Amino acid sequence: MGNSQGRVAVLLHIVGFGKGGIESALMQWLRIFDRSRFDVTLSVMFSSPAFEQHFRARVPADVKVEVLADRAWLTRLEARRYAGRLGKFGRVCRDVFNTAAVHPYVRKRLATLARQHDVLIDFDMSLRRWVRSFDIASVAVSHFSFNARFGHRPRKVRRLSHQLRDYDRVIALNQQMADEAPILFGNELPRPFLLPNAIDVDAIRARANEPAAPRSPVAAPYIVSVARLDELQKDHRTLLHAYARLLQDKPIVEHLVLVGDGAFRQELEACAASLGIAERTHFVGHVDNPHALIAGASLFILSSRNEGQPMGLLEALAHGKPVVSTDCPTGPRDILDHGRAGILLPVGDIQTMADAMGRILSNAQLREEMSAKALARAQHYGIEASKERLALCVGNVLKARHHPKAALALEAVST
Repeated sequence: MGNSQGRVAVLLHIVGFGKGGIESALMQWLRIFDRSRFDVTLSVMFSSPAFEQHFRARVPADVKVEVLADRAWLTRLEARRYAGRLGKFGRVCRDVFNTAAVHPYVRKRLATLARQHDVLIDFDMSLRRWVRSFDIASVAVSHFSFNARFGHRPRKVRRLSHQLRDYDRVIALNQQMADEAPILFGNELPRPFLLPNAIDVDAIRARANEPAAPRSPVAAPYIVSVARLDELQKDHRTLLHAYARLLQDKPIVEHLVLVGDGAFRQELEACAASLGIAERTHFVGHVDNPHALIAGASLFILSSRNEGQPMGLLEALAHGKPVVSTDCPTGPRDILDHGRAGILLPVGDIQTMADAMGRILSNAQLREEMSAKALARAQHYGIEASKERLALCVGNVLKARHHPKAALALEAVST
């Protein structure tokens, strides 16, 4: 059992850091624990260039960081993977080596850490095969639609259903995600606890004013999309076609700025050229701090086929941006309050997307009204509201185990 000078000792785990929304969400989670009641440790299986160069400096100073694979001989193959120097045979070798050497070493270290903490939050469900052996109150966080990821894989669903029973509770980031769980897994699991990602509205707005924050590559007004260039999920093709249709239908001045990188970049650039919009479409690549780009946009657009709880959409609300988003599973519908804080439209519908963008861009009063609604909705995901939801979740998990620190966690929740 943890010993943190009377506070609840929380061990929050992730396998590693890339440059996606999950990592950005984790940074916010680390901030919303009430430090008078919670003592937080972050454990990471592997370090990475993204963690060392971007995220480590953003970890709050009072959060202890444990990199579990902390020997050079354990990380050599993983380092080659991060450098893009691991071929097909190398990937096979890495998988075998991780199973034979890295995982036993990391599992032993995690078992030691578990004995020093009161609750484990598995932020990416990477510990689902091990968590039973740690004998600690445990919570799994799902960041994606259960149905989109596993609905077409019945054997995976059965295996995952058994693994999720080893956790005390599963967290879903939005209501749609929570509603999917009993449909996919039946009543074998407790209904997921609803715990949206958090945003620090003031900090987000302040980051837009940082001197080093990248600005727009174009002097003209612009529409912005912030998403990985992954057509299996993000569907930028529909956005490009909708933007081309918009230019045909209305005399708008806005350019299109795409923030993000990925394997589909060349294909999407070629698509923009074939549509005749290349000169007005700007691919700026991955940006560590996209907030100035969001803050300066006329509107924010999300074109995804499926989501978890997109951080870009939450950050757009914090900046008071008019938002157009596909009503994809899962996330946008809850974030935009069923269309009251932004425009929702069908997935893959080019004309409807073009019409929605055109309606906003041609109506200044509508933009002002949508901006006010966005700012109001952002408060639902703010630090104070999120702090109480997180304390309630941890407190209830400990209470179900009759843990002596359950009452301390629940004291953080308003009555």
